[in-house]
Amino acid sequence: MNLLIKSFCLSRRYFHSLFFYKKLLPVTKLEVSTFPSSLKSCSSLPSLDAGFMKHGYLIKCGVLNCCVDVGNDLLRMYLTHEEFGDAYKVFDEMPMKSKGDLFDRIIHELGTNRAYKDVILAFEKMVELSIFPNVHSLCHVIKACSNLTSIKSGQFVHNFVTQNGFENQVLIMNSLISMYAKMGRLDLAQKVFNNIIHKDIVSWNSLITGYAQNQNSLKVFDLFIYLKQAEKTVPNVITFLALLSSVRKVTIGTTIHSHLITIGLYSNIQLGTAIFNMYAKCERLDYAQIVFDQISKTLVSWNTLISAYKQKGYAQEAVHIYERMLMEPNMKPDSFSFANVLPAYANLGNLERIKSIHSMIIKHGVDMDRDVVLCTAILDAYGKCSDVKASEFLFTCIQNPNTASYNALISVYNMNNKIKNSMVVFQEMICGKVLVDCITMVAIFQSCGQMGLLKEGNMIHKFSLVNGFCSYLIVGNALIDMYMRCGCIKSAELFFNSMCVENIVTWNTMIYGYMKAGCLSMALRFFHHVQLEYKPDSITIISLLQGSVASNSCSFLELFHGYILKLGLDFETQIMNILIDSYAKIGNIEKSRALFGRNDFKRDQTSWNIMIAAYGMNGQGSESCKLFTKMQENGYTPDAITFTSLLSACSHCGLIEEGCKFFELMITKYKIRPTMEHLTCIIDMLGRANSLKEAYDLMKNGIYEKPVLGALLSACRNNMDMEVGEVVGRKLLEMESGSFEYHSLLSNLYFSNKKWDEVMEIRRVFEDGKVVKKSGWSCLSS
Repeated sequence: MNLLIKSFCLSRRYFHSLFFYKKLLPVTKLEVSTFPSSLKSCSSLPSLDAGFMKHGYLIKCGVLNCCVDVGNDLLRMYLTHEEFGDAYKVFDEMPMKSKGDLFDRIIHELGTNRAYKDVILAFEKMVELSIFPNVHSLCHVIKACSNLTSIKSGQFVHNFVTQNGFENQVLIMNSLISMYAKMGRLDLAQKVFNNIIHKDIVSWNSLITGYAQNQNSLKVFDLFIYLKQAEKTVPNVITFLALLSSVRKVTIGTTIHSHLITIGLYSNIQLGTAIFNMYAKCERLDYAQIVFDQISKTLVSWNTLISAYKQKGYAQEAVHIYERMLMEPNMKPDSFSFANVLPAYANLGNLERIKSIHSMIIKHGVDMDRDVVLCTAILDAYGKCSDVKASEFLFTCIQNPNTASYNALISVYNMNNKIKNSMVVFQEMICGKVLVDCITMVAIFQSCGQMGLLKEGNMIHKFSLVNGFCSYLIVGNALIDMYMRCGCIKSAELFFNSMCVENIVTWNTMIYGYMKAGCLSMALRFFHHVQLEYKPDSITIISLLQGSVASNSCSFLELFHGYILKLGLDFETQIMNILIDSYAKIGNIEKSRALFGRNDFKRDQTSWNIMIAAYGMNGQGSESCKLFTKMQENGYTPDAITFTSLLSACSHCGLIEEGCKFFELMITKYKIRPTMEHLTCIIDMLGRANSLKEAYDLMKNGIYEKPVLGALLSACRNNMDMEVGEVVGRKLLEMESGSFEYHSLLSNLYFSNKKWDEVMEIRRVFEDGKVVKKSGWSCLSS
């Protein structure tokens, strides 16, 4: 029976163990060796009722007076349940005891259970009673101070260590270094390190890791050099992990990588992952990919590579890595995986995959209310794919939408030119007393800038001033951008001159605004200042290039191209893409072709999309079609933007048959849902071929959007297609009965087909005042 009780305890069947113990009591005398098993069972139960009964039985039997081990097990039982008063009583009843042992045991149990505040209280009681803790207890106390980030308690323990001769204990001194480093007090950590006479590798690692965690890379590498010179200490895995986390230049990283291969540590899983993370952080994704394929992969490493590709704008690569991860056994994506791959799928216009991930998120039971990052990513992804209704539905499903949720919805409306909706959401936030933050203000200024809503922008400017948002640099930059987009340069200048702090973004915004408005001399003056005060970045160059296009200045575009060559920025993909697009927009397609054909910069998906569009806008639709084929041969998968560029090219160049084939290919092979841009291109293309009935048939089973129907009605007016035009026009008037534009288009269509009764019916609506033409206005004063 004794053996049976022990076996039940060992197999964690504690109720069975106590049941047989109870059955055994009246029958036979228990062996002393049985008590530890039964006490362990009591410790593992949620209630101490059985433990109290056992304690009484042990006192009755007199076991505590003769067996120290049983007393220790009873003490452990009370400590496990954090019954410290009863633990003290047991300790008083035990033979061969010392108060130091009791406190050491209490501190150990508390530290193991992460009751850090109680650890410090127990230590303070020890000091009060003049009891000396052992080395391991002191380490528990130091760790408790570290986790509570209590510098006051930490220095109290440090003083105790110094005054009581523990400075020769390397274990304690190493713990103090780690504690101070975690608190950010590297000056105190360095002093402790300097006072250690016999430093071991843990001492060096503790300080090196501390500097690495506080992003002081210079100190990390200085200490590593001193470590290499020290006797009897050899850098280990922990040392190199700290070094790799501090790498800022890829050349240093490759040196460490080579050294690890030489000394045979490259096969270590932790170091392999750290090397991969280092290359991803240094934006050498080609190296990161090579290392990634060689290391043992964890979910973190998969997520890191997906995130790195996403941040660099390589959507296709991010998606490829995510889909590879799904094929791995025992590898399930988490919220971080979803939040990083959703923007990549959105950039590729792959709505079906976004819906698939959304369903996976629901299946996994992720709490959308709490996971703000993921919720925002889904809203944004649907918005980028022009599925505004899905974004709106998702927003309504959030039980308690917060500021981030509202901000995401405003951004979706901005992306889809539904600025009125953005303003309504902003108004709801104000009326509903939802906290408005800087991101909200930036988004709403973007709304005003997109639509040139100067009056509303002025009102929101005043709101920002009253609520103190204008003092934030990000809001100030957005405000300048809004005024520049609205053509109100003087207001932008006034605010710019009033800013206490500005950055490179501020100057870039002013430069772009001046270039777009045709104020080239002011733009060059600001650019000269940027060269003196800041280092011009890629956004500065992009602002100049886009401004040159907006002002239709070929000479300035060539000037800035020369500057790009001078700075050696002609290898950057983003800048080269903008340069190719800029030359195409001013009609220099040969220059665009030459730049695109260069082999010394990495072309991405955007590069191909831009060049396809460039041929189309310059009347070379057949070249767009050839380039589309070549793009696929080079391993690129066309996305929604590719087909927009391609359909637009076919429409402008009258390639009706090719355009229809591409549209069918987009839907059937690549599963891309047609957006308003795609449908508008098709309508325009079929309108040129006088095939409007086919255009209307395409839309019958789709979602009717006013802009698309409006384009179809306009095409019917131009082609005098009465049959389709009347159906579309009536549907539009049902959707927006007060629209002057749609009434006017339908009236003109009837007029062209000499349907006088219908013309009079439409005109009567104007006369009744139900539809009023918006008055024009001018900002020029007489």
